[in-house]
Amino acid sequence: MRSAAIAVLAFATLFSGCATRFENHPLSAGQSNEERRAIESPSSDRPVILVAISGGGSRAAALGWVVLRELQRYRYASAGDTPRPLVDDIAVVSSVSGGSVIAASFALNGAQGLDRFESDFLTPDNTKTLGAGALNPLRLLTGASRSDLVEELFDRQLFGGKTFAELNRPNKPYLVLNATDMISGQVFAFTPQRFDDICSDLDAQPISSGVAASAAVPLVFTPIAFRNHSVDQCVGRPIPLWVTNRLTGKYAPYLNVDAFKLARYSNDLRRGQDRFRDIDYLYFLDGGLADNLAIHGLIEAISSPYAAQIVAPPRGTTGSPGTLLQALNDGRIQKLAVVVVNARADPKDDASTSPERPGLFGMINSVVSVPIDSATSSVGAQIDTLLAALNGAGGGSPSGAVGAAGLKVYRIVVDFDQLRVTDPQQRALRDEAKQIPTLWTITKPNLETIDKAGKLLLRQHPCFQRLLGDMAIAADFIDPAFARAGCGQASDR
Repeated sequence: MRSAAIAVLAFATLFSGCATRFENHPLSAGQSNEERRAIESPSSDRPVILVAISGGGSRAAALGWVVLRELQRYRYASAGDTPRPLVDDIAVVSSVSGGSVIAASFALNGAQGLDRFESDFLTPDNTKTLGAGALNPLRLLTGASRSDLVEELFDRQLFGGKTFAELNRPNKPYLVLNATDMISGQVFAFTPQRFDDICSDLDAQPISSGVAASAAVPLVFTPIAFRNHSVDQCVGRPIPLWVTNRLTGKYAPYLNVDAFKLARYSNDLRRGQDRFRDIDYLYFLDGGLADNLAIHGLIEAISSPYAAQIVAPPRGTTGSPGTLLQALNDGRIQKLAVVVVNARADPKDDASTSPERPGLFGMINSVVSVPIDSATSSVGAQIDTLLAALNGAGGGSPSGAVGAAGLKVYRIVVDFDQLRVTDPQQRALRDEAKQIPTLWTITKPNLETIDKAGKLLLRQHPCFQRLLGDMAIAADFIDPAFARAGCGQASDR
């Protein structure tokens, strides 16, 4: 099924041509992208939740949707207020590819939009719509790209032509849609900071274009094209000090090569001195090519020089919003949950048991899926990097989750491979979930499989159980001993 869809769209790729349409708008003279989101400085009884949602077409969108609905289900008493759902404590959502569909929908509509996401996006046969559109002779003659089709689909069913200005508002979660710059291989996040680099107006950018850029699977869809307006619109503006320090520091490339490359990319985009490459145009492909778990977006939002000023000062105090890292350092955040939704599939392929050499479409399928799936394999290292930064901010040890400031970190990964192979029903559920194809359509039986698997994975995760226990949220599936042993905190030792 997946190969058939790829074959149809690959056929359209070979026999269609299109004029390049650049989708971004320049900033006005002297303008910059203002960050208007401000997360209320959390009280000690409230957790801060960071969510990353992987790629995987409608399978990923569905699994992210199931997890968000579960977070909406569990409520706790908060400072005498009415019971508060955990979903309201989500501060940052980072996503790639199919995960960006539900991430952007949630950031735009909030928890109240979760009830209609199924009928708006998961129920319709989106693959049929895209396939028919790709082979429409009128579209082929006019040169409209297949990515245009995806944007139109997203706008029609989810976003209604709305722009990022609708997302960049107080009390909205900090959304990080991640695409891959196909020339440099760098992650390009749709954030005010990155759009300043290219002198482009994020508020004017359609949400659908950001989601389409994050989900532009190579060969299947055409890249989303941007102009770098720094070339002619922001000439001579100062380069941020953090960029200069990392590029000119004697030991900078050795202390943190990733930070050095981040600074170099920013300098290139801004047309700074001694730049590595001239970037006049940017072409974006699926964010999963660089990071299929969207962990990079969480790290950037918290501890990189790009970290956003999104945490409001404590009530009754004056001052400007600060970063999550500052709030961690100040001890204002006591409980931090990192929820990583990994919807990676691993379908069985008969090619490995056949002496026949794979054909053209088998190779196309491999070229499309293998690099993205391989990017998921580094999940452990990526999460460990993030947790090390968080524990360091809270004064904790790398292995512990409680630091000097009393910070508790809950590492919650939702992954089909966590279903227990010793349980025949769970093993069968795992195999069913991993066979679901990476398409923009999901069948009703497959959605039911995702729903069952997602709920089970979250509920039997020891760190989710421990979070519920620490928040005094009652649930019949909580095993206190299992949660304590499987989600050990430094205070336990």
